[in-house]
Amino acid sequence: MRRAFGKIEFLSNSSARVIIPADVVAASGFPFKDGEYVKIEIKGGGLMLRAVEWWEVVDWGAMPEAFQNLPEDTKAKIRNAGLV
Repeated sequence: MRRAFGKIEFLSNSSARVIIPADVVAASGFPFKDGEYVKIEIKGGGLMLRAVEWWEVVDWGAMPEAFQNLPEDTKAKIRNAGLV
């Protein structure tokens, strides 16, 4: 486990960013790529970040026809995640 200290900056009334030190970002185990979407959850007084799959960022309730055209394994993942 790598440990470092970063900083949070509030940008406006609608967002903030977390500054992660360069040595952490450059570490071989850093799990994210530039521009990648992440899922953010508040747990136990902290933030949990994880990479997401493309289908997790879509509002499937607003796109029922598109959902029906997906492969069955993808539909099962979406259902299991409670996204539809």
